[in-house]
Amino acid sequence: MKKLLTYALFCLLFAVAGVAQVTVTPKKTIYKRTKPIDEYKKSFTITRPVISGVSPAIARKIEAALDYEKLFDFTIKEEQGEYQWLEEASYEVLYNEHHILCLGLTIEGTAAYPSGSQRYVVIDTRTGSAAGPADVFTDRGKLAELVNERMAKAIEDEVKVWKEDADMKDLDEKELLGDKTFTEENLANFSVDAKGVTFRYEFGFPHAILAAEPDSEYLFTWSELRSFISPQGLLAPMTR
Repeated sequence: MKKLLTYALFCLLFAVAGVAQVTVTPKKTIYKRTKPIDEYKKSFTITRPVISGVSPAIARKIEAALDYEKLFDFTIKEEQGEYQWLEEASYEVLYNEHHILCLGLTIEGTAAYPSGSQRYVVIDTRTGSAAGPADVFTDRGKLAELVNERMAKAIEDEVKVWKEDADMKDLDEKELLGDKTFTEENLANFSVDAKGVTFRYEFGFPHAILAAEPDSEYLFTWSELRSFISPQGLLAPMTR
């Protein structure tokens, strides 16, 4: 019986270690503008992820990797002054297991028209370091080619829609899409969840024709990516 209890405790500890979740708590801050350019610009809101469940040093490192100002290249001081574009910054936890923390961060605002931007960060919660493509993928050139094939199919499908839509049939395919290629550099904006890895491409269409953009997100399941996952990297447990 004692051996059985010891074995059960070992299995429980192993399972907990495998999950290894950190705690992510939202902290909402409202910033006032002393000289708003109109009534809709009186304030903006930033909801930050606060990390716990790890050492204070690692928590600070993770929070630094999730800093909106660094990721999106703006400052709160500027937004409280003359720029006044930002309305809200928020985040979503996409994955938080097996020492892998993935967050999607979003900023939204208005200038001539509403717009927004997203960044995705994958973090090793054992070290607090953000993981880039070189840390988790092998044969990245071939992987980029594989994603490009998926993107080319999305472009083909969308152009067919253009030709059947009276409002889009006059769009210039060569001008808008002729030079669009998914390269190794584009692997950087990836996210992770239980299903697999999602890669993204920014087509950069003008606001007036954003609805005509091809699908820009490409999910590859863990089984599809098995041969591209570094066996010693952070994502290795997802393909075992």
